[in-house]
Amino acid sequence: MILFAATMTTMSFGAVVFTACTKVQCENIVCKNGGSCSNGVCSCPTGYTGTFCESAATSYIVYKNNTFTPIVITVNGAGLTIPVGGSVSYSGKFGTDATGTATTSGAATSLGISTAGGILGLPINWSINNTFPSGDTLRVPLDVGAAYFFLRLKNTGSKNIINYYVNKDFTYGEYYNDVTVPNDSKVYEMGYYLAYPGSNVQTQATNSSSPNYVRQTVTLPFVSNQSVTVTIGD
Repeated sequence: MILFAATMTTMSFGAVVFTACTKVQCENIVCKNGGSCSNGVCSCPTGYTGTFCESAATSYIVYKNNTFTPIVITVNGAGLTIPVGGSVSYSGKFGTDATGTATTSGAATSLGISTAGGILGLPINWSINNTFPSGDTLRVPLDVGAAYFFLRLKNTGSKNIINYYVNKDFTYGEYYNDVTVPNDSKVYEMGYYLAYPGSNVQTQATNSSSPNYVRQTVTLPFVSNQSVTVTIGD
């Protein structure tokens, strides 16, 4: 009994000494942003760092290009180009905003021509408004919605195409361009257009005794990042 009492007294004394030591170690330490002190060291919540959890941690936002053309993106004043299928990363402090714009379009240079603004079809624009995450990287896909489709033309006929319409005779969304698509059976990217049930593509071949128009109805799945290839023959 005497031995047991002595042992218990020693254990109790040790516990008191340990608790008092821990308390002294944290007595003059103030952990910020919800941090807690243990053995004189601040343990910080996710999203904060520093000796006293006084600093927001750096995190990242990655933007992925899921479209068919390069995207030019500007976030917090920093501009980058995202290649097709590629990604770009921006860093910032946890809880701060990432704002800006992004845009893409078909390129007239793909046909070796010049057009207003250098584009074919319609521009696609995004408004960037995200917040840098607490820890893990935030991944943001950049998609073209089902309201648009990406057009490719393949001319297998005996004559060049000299112009084309998309959505010919539609009240909204009709698009016309004077561009030449050579009869070389290559696939040319013609840009983005409004998607409707029954959307069509009409082309005109090289001038002949009578206008050589070909109109085809486009069947679309109405999903994000949809595309269609229209083949024009004789």
